[in-house]
Order: sequence, then structure tokens, then C-alpha cells
Amino acid sequence: YATICGYTESELASVFEEELKGEDKEAIRCWYNGYSFLGESVYNPFDILLYLSKRKFQSYWFETGTPTFLIKLLVDRKFYIAQLEEFKVTEKLLGSFDVDFIEPENLLFQTGYLTVKRYEQGISGVRYYLGYPNKEVKISLNDYLLAYLTKSLIEVERLKGRLEDDLAVGNINGIEATIKSLFASIPYEWYRSNQISGYEGYYASVVYSFLAG
Repeated sequence: YATICGYTESELASVFEEELKGEDKEAIRCWYNGYSFLGESVYNPFDILLYLSKRKFQSYWFETGTPTFLIKLLVDRKFYIAQLEEFKVTEKLLGSFDVDFIEPENLLFQTGYLTVKRYEQGISGVRYYLGYPNKEVKISLNDYLLAYLTKSLIEVERLKGRLEDDLAVGNINGIEATIKSLFASIPYEWYRSNQISGYEGYYASVVYSFLAG
């Protein structure tokens, strides 16, 4: 049943052959493929159908809901955001459904923001490596995290545009200045009154979300 919840590569190629002519298939794969349930990875059907309708890359699935509860849980638990690239979890953790004691890793997996990238048999059982399924989720989730952590969405979007320009020309000094401006844009009152500001991972999480988004 690993492929029952999405389009496989062969299904996409055969069923949507006409619609995909002239399209950048690698970009489509990067944006919307990657959901894995211990078998062949699949494309998100919701994304594919809307992409073929509008012909532009957007975060269609992510925009159907706002993960406020999830973001708040990550912040409250002081979750180091860079871990989302890949980290190990046990079979027991993934199979836990206790709402009162749910772990961020489990919730991220159950809600589709992380997927199984690979797994291995350990001495005490199976260990799973989780990570972002695709570009859509990575960019969108980090944008939302960044807005929550800094409380300055407009300024963050402006700085992201500046960062892209600096990266395009290799302006290292400009990149450094942009990251400093990012921290300077965080309202002092919010920073001072929030418990998360007291640990180093906060700063790393802000920079990671900024660069990943």
C-alpha cells in the first residue's frame, strides 16, 4: 500500500502525458514528489492537479491549512529547526498516538511535513530517518516558522529578496549584512518577553529558516 496515497512516477508519466509536454519534469519532481511510506515515493495529487491547472509552482497543499498548533509546539519544546533536514526516530515514536504526550517529530510525520527518507535495522528495532518530502514543504514550513519566530513577515520578505540578489552575485559582505538585519528586525519586546530567546538554538533556527525558505 506504499503508493496508494499519491501518484507514482510511472502513473504521472502515463496518465498526464499530454499535459506534461514541454513541462520541467525535474522541477515538478523537486516540488511535489518525495512522500514515502517505506516504498516508492509518490507525488502529492492535490499539488499536481493544481499545478497542471495553473502552470506555476506554488505551495498549493501547504496553503490549505495553517499549522499554528504545530509551530507553537516546536517553539515551546525549543526544537532545533535544522534537525528537520534529517534525523533518526524509533518505530515506537512513530507509532505513538497519545495526544496528551505527542512529540514534535511524531506530529510532523503524521501531518505530512516530514516523511521517511530511509530506514535501517538496529539492535533494538527499526530506526527511521525523517526529512522534508519536497521543496514545497521545506520552503513553506520554514517561511511560516520564520514569520512566527521573528514576528516581522514584511521585513523578512524584503530581506529574502535582498539575500537572493546577494547570492546571485556572490556578495559575501551583503549576505552578512542581510543576516544581521534579520536579527535587528525582531521586535525587542517580543524577544525580551519570550522564553525561546534565552537559548542559542533560537538564533540558529532563525538563520536556518531564513536560508531554507
